[in-house]
Amino acid sequence: MAKVPKKIKDKLILLPDSAGVYIYRNSSDKVIYVGKSKVLKNRVRSYFSGKPADGKTQELVSKIADLDYIVTTTEEQALILEANLIKKYRPKYNIMLKDDKQYPFIKITLKEDFPRIFVTRDMKKDGSRYFGPYTDSRAIRKTLRLLEWIFPMKTCSRIIEEGKPLYKRACMNLQMGKCPAPCVGKITKAEYKKTVKNVINFLNGRNQDVIDDLILQMNLHSQKMEFEEAARKRDRIADIQKLNKSRNLFFTDQKNRDVIGIYQEDKLAAASVLKILSGKLLNKEIYVLENSAGSTLSSLMSAFLKQYYVPKLDSLPHRILLQEKPDEFTSLNKLLHNKLENPQRGERKSLVKIAKDNAFNFVEEQKLKYLRKSDRTIFPIKELKDKLGLTKLPRKMVCLDISTIQGTDTVSSLVFFENGKPKKKNYRHYIIKTVQGQDDFASMAETMNRYLLKINEQEKPDLIVIDGGKGQLSSAQAILMELEIDDIALISLAKRLEEVYLPGKTESIILPRSSSALRLLVNLRDEAHRFAITFHRKRRSKRTLQSELDKIGGIGEKTKFTLLKEFGSIENIKNATIAELSDVKGIGEKSAKLILGYLSSE
Repeated sequence: MAKVPKKIKDKLILLPDSAGVYIYRNSSDKVIYVGKSKVLKNRVRSYFSGKPADGKTQELVSKIADLDYIVTTTEEQALILEANLIKKYRPKYNIMLKDDKQYPFIKITLKEDFPRIFVTRDMKKDGSRYFGPYTDSRAIRKTLRLLEWIFPMKTCSRIIEEGKPLYKRACMNLQMGKCPAPCVGKITKAEYKKTVKNVINFLNGRNQDVIDDLILQMNLHSQKMEFEEAARKRDRIADIQKLNKSRNLFFTDQKNRDVIGIYQEDKLAAASVLKILSGKLLNKEIYVLENSAGSTLSSLMSAFLKQYYVPKLDSLPHRILLQEKPDEFTSLNKLLHNKLENPQRGERKSLVKIAKDNAFNFVEEQKLKYLRKSDRTIFPIKELKDKLGLTKLPRKMVCLDISTIQGTDTVSSLVFFENGKPKKKNYRHYIIKTVQGQDDFASMAETMNRYLLKINEQEKPDLIVIDGGKGQLSSAQAILMELEIDDIALISLAKRLEEVYLPGKTESIILPRSSSALRLLVNLRDEAHRFAITFHRKRRSKRTLQSELDKIGGIGEKTKFTLLKEFGSIENIKNATIAELSDVKGIGEKSAKLILGYLSSE
């Protein structure tokens, strides 16, 4: 634990027992982290006592030069304040929605006599009604175009008040049927209010309420023999009914729900929100979560819920279905009016999986974009995914190889490729300890066990390639099942025809010789073989040298080790002079003569 600055030590003593928000600043007085706690004293002090739980927290603590805090009456108030401060300061170490200014809303200015509808990226507490945010700009344009046809509303900034002088002429939107032109008195305030109500119901997914109202209006126009207006209402009803048929019904209770799934890989994380309005899935939103590296799924979920829902506590859906329970579940659930639910089975569980799959697909797309920008290694990686039917891009691949010569000194090697290129700092080699004689299957099992039990999330591969056929593949698959690992793909590559075997498939896959995916697999396999042979030869050479030196009387273990380190082989020692041997630490002239005398007589 780094030394705690005196300024912070003094403040730690004075921390209160109450709920509140704490703010950490760096040496430049910049806010780097904002957090909330039910008991400020306990939470803040925990950062400066004992070892941090993860690398990210350790780095944060090392940067803290000062702290501040704001006391609140309740934990719920602290949650709201925390979300607002994170949005204000955008601290480096907080998990955040990628700058939410990019996400547009549909705004209806309810405070005006004749409200207007338009797109904005700035939410204000001005009495207006906001719908969104929309992460798909095409979706928001499509929605507005549909509304212009079904429920024309004012979109311009003209200020119109009932009883005040009107404008002399309307704009082109009147002629195009996109506006009812309240600016020239073409519609009364009462009639316009009905349109606004229908638009709000439509955006809330309450389409049946809209249809019922339009049917009532259509019948009234028919009774008054206003057949042209009645026909307009009929066409609008048909449009909405057509829209309803194109949407899958998920719930028959006609209630609104949000379904949230999150997927994280390395530094990439995304949240997917499925919007279910009146029982129908209407929209999907995707949000990028920044500063997510090293975070748990529950902490990502907690950060997302606070930033997504705190600004709109007055318009929450009926239920919020979650893939994972968030950190601070109890306080968050209370703040969000007990709307949170983490389903474990049934239809709701299936919906959560759909949300997670959407987040996963988005992260995969971002990985593809990154690879395209970096170099051409994307092509073999993408081909490998497609040809073998893998669920995710194999950006990180490992290959295992067993090396045994004449049944002795069995060793294994593991090489690591990232984005199609060797990453040598992640290479591993193992001396097989539990297997007697030559048994490649048992050696493979030992290697995989030792490797998989020690790797961290950053080193975790997307694909393990086994050098061998069906037998080696089955052995490796058994280890994955035993360790309950189901998110790492597994294949084997047989040498004779370069056949690829997949778990559960009886037939092999033979990739064309010209395939870039096959070249990548062969390069990976050959590199694993080279690494294993090099390590095996080095170990065998040391063992041979050690046995030769054992025959020389008067040479201790420490001296043998030093000679091995300095000269590397018997031949090099034979060719050394007495002076060169004497220069080695622990070997005098007498020992040097003894060594050379013995070796020259052999």
